[in-house]
Amino acid sequence: MNYSNLDDAQVQEIINRLKHPKNQLTFDQIYNTISAMFGKIEVDETIIDYDDIQYILHIFRGRLNNERFSIHLRLKDFHDHIVRVDIHPSNRHINPDGKVIIGSHIHIYSNKHDKRDSIAIPLKDSNFPNVNQIIDVFTEFISYTNIRKEKDNE
Repeated sequence: MNYSNLDDAQVQEIINRLKHPKNQLTFDQIYNTISAMFGKIEVDETIIDYDDIQYILHIFRGRLNNERFSIHLRLKDFHDHIVRVDIHPSNRHINPDGKVIIGSHIHIYSNKHDKRDSIAIPLKDSNFPNVNQIIDVFTEFISYTNIRKEKDNE
């Protein structure tokens, strides 16, 4: 698989792959961190799939607006976002076709454009639940990307 130029089927395969955190204790700390009502959050956690492909799970919330945050899963070696959810972004997003997206949205990797996450889909029009609290979005995100808290025993 050419991880720098994935087609839609390969992206879906990556999303569906069973993944787990490299460090279980750190993953437990994420729940505690994002449960905080206020303040900045910046988390980078290494995630691994059964082929030992490494990803970074990134969670960001600024210190000023607690309702605005982003969660994404990207390939560690290529830095391309596979999935990114932006909740209450401050700007409108303009898709490559000129369509303006306002409000919470999801980006799914696409090799149709040089910037692989350039297409935004409003949450209400996607297959990602339309939730907006950080703990709910995180829970849905790890379910959507098939990240399990613990590695399955084989």
